[in-house]
Amino acid sequence: MLHLPVIKSPTTDPAHRVGTLFVDPGGPAASGVGFVQQQPSPFSPALRARFDIVSWDRRGSAASDPALHCLDDSALDAYNHLDPASSDVSALIRAGASYATACRSASAAGLTSDGGTLQTAFDTNLLRSAIGEQKISYLGFSYGTFQGAWYAELFPTHLRSIVLDGMFDPSLSGEQILVGEAAEFEGELRYYESACTASGGVACPAPDPAGMSALIDALTTRVRTSPLPVPGSTRTVGPGELASAFTFLGLAPEVTWGLANAALAQAAAGDGTGLLAMADAWTGRNPDGTHDGTAVDGTALWCSDRPWPTSAPGWSALRAAAEAAGPHIGASRAEQALPCTAWNPPTLAPAALTAPTAPPIVVVSTTGDPATPYQWGVHAARTFAHGVLLTFQGHGHTAYGRSNACVTDAVDKDLINGTPPVSGTVC
Repeated sequence: MLHLPVIKSPTTDPAHRVGTLFVDPGGPAASGVGFVQQQPSPFSPALRARFDIVSWDRRGSAASDPALHCLDDSALDAYNHLDPASSDVSALIRAGASYATACRSASAAGLTSDGGTLQTAFDTNLLRSAIGEQKISYLGFSYGTFQGAWYAELFPTHLRSIVLDGMFDPSLSGEQILVGEAAEFEGELRYYESACTASGGVACPAPDPAGMSALIDALTTRVRTSPLPVPGSTRTVGPGELASAFTFLGLAPEVTWGLANAALAQAAAGDGTGLLAMADAWTGRNPDGTHDGTAVDGTALWCSDRPWPTSAPGWSALRAAAEAAGPHIGASRAEQALPCTAWNPPTLAPAALTAPTAPPIVVVSTTGDPATPYQWGVHAARTFAHGVLLTFQGHGHTAYGRSNACVTDAVDKDLINGTPPVSGTVC
């Protein structure tokens, strides 16, 4: 028996309710329940007034029962401390296989093979039916866009409106995804180097772009042979943690630049405390040493949703391509595919979904989004039979709730009224 926690935030204006809005926060396996409970709310007053907002924890994730279990906390710390650029590829492949084996042995039978997006799409439709709605509106963020695209393809008649923000293009292969992310995360790191400003009251750790680049390159070289100590902890910042910190940097510059300014200034003085905190934020590690499960639970989705290399030469080629695209971050992005080398066969393959009988699909794509690069949204919007592209000119991952009124108003009008913006609108 599978139990999925569900949350409903009732409309604040029942007299003007238009229906139910299903929300998938992505993650790729973030808790939908936790997302809806966030304060301040991630949804505009207009959406809260017009919709019952519903979300849930995907099978295997967060508070679902049974949940996916893999490595214990200490083993996960060790895994995240690996050098993803190590020349000992065999050791990395063994580590990935051990990760996959741990997931199978520590989890309920079949959970590692039944936790992909295809199954989630059917779960979503069962939930729609269970709450008594013939049609729902849908708002997906990040990996929730992948789920939304498949729902639109499989159950188009049950949608009244749909917005996908931070698009995972369903047509992309695993290599295309990781290489594309490596390039964009590298680009956001370079953007930080060149445009760094005092953030959160914290000055840049170097006086000019050349100094910023030199500091980051020097740290990258240093931690390969001499990891940064963290006072008061036995943990250190090695290549894996440094790459995770750099990846986290690109998600929300309005927040992360201030953290990075302080962390890099500390690191220049030999203290890895700030960088380790940023790395932990990326990998979902809590201060008490436990992990929130988002990264681990997402492995089942990541590995199940598309084919991956299953041999050392195949993974090495993927890593080489990712490193060429992103010298500071590429190997770390390729590391995400290590458990997939020994996972169960995928339940999906890349597909150019068109959803021909779905309502207009509004794709929100951010020009400086490193996790879901802008061109992924452009391509997906063109591929959908009734795709609509809404561009946010800015930096960071996703747009709704963290960009501007132009984006908020366009998304709200489509979800509430079924009136999409003109395709190609730029905010």
